[in-house]
Amino acid sequence: MNKTVQTILEYAQRLVDENVVSESDMISMRSELNFMYITKAGAKLRELTEDDVIKLNIFKVDNEYKYHAEIYKEREDINAICQCYPKWVMPIAKAGVTIPAVLDDMAQIVGPTCKTSADDIKSIIKTLKGRNSCLVKDKGCITSGRTLDEAYTCVLVLDKASHCFVASSVIGENKIINGFEARLMRFIYKTKYSKKNQENLSAKEEGEKVSEELPAKEEGEV
Repeated sequence: MNKTVQTILEYAQRLVDENVVSESDMISMRSELNFMYITKAGAKLRELTEDDVIKLNIFKVDNEYKYHAEIYKEREDINAICQCYPKWVMPIAKAGVTIPAVLDDMAQIVGPTCKTSADDIKSIIKTLKGRNSCLVKDKGCITSGRTLDEAYTCVLVLDKASHCFVASSVIGENKIINGFEARLMRFIYKTKYSKKNQENLSAKEEGEKVSEELPAKEEGEV
């Protein structure tokens, strides 16, 4: 089985196991620069098979697959996308509001906020600027990442943050990380803590040899 297809099947099952899928989810991975593997429109992740994953040229795509293709064309730093409908995300997307950084891992992995976009690709691309995720009005969420693992993690973190946001709003104790701290946490995550990890995950997802080298020691270290 193609390694990319195998990775998509693995993470589809992980999303199912985490109970953050519905009937219309789609996930994809960039292949080379101009191609992507994507789950067929209408295919349920709970029942996904190898035949349900297709390879498409991102410059020759329309209909249901266009959103993924346009994001890949606009953002060369994105290599994977999850289009999902998690339980706690849905009411916030329907309301069309912005989720502030209510959790540390949201600030790091999703972004300083998660905004709701109109249901059109130009708006989605604009809303994703500086972020890994956005909500889509009256629908669910689109998450992205350097690897499928990162896009998948964004789904889980966003659903958890949505749950916290809804619950804390009801009881009136919504504690928010201030904007500067949220952006700083995001910067450190992107440029330091996750960089090597994502490089290794990317190699693993593409079937390449993962580096086992340790960082070079600083002068004076034992």
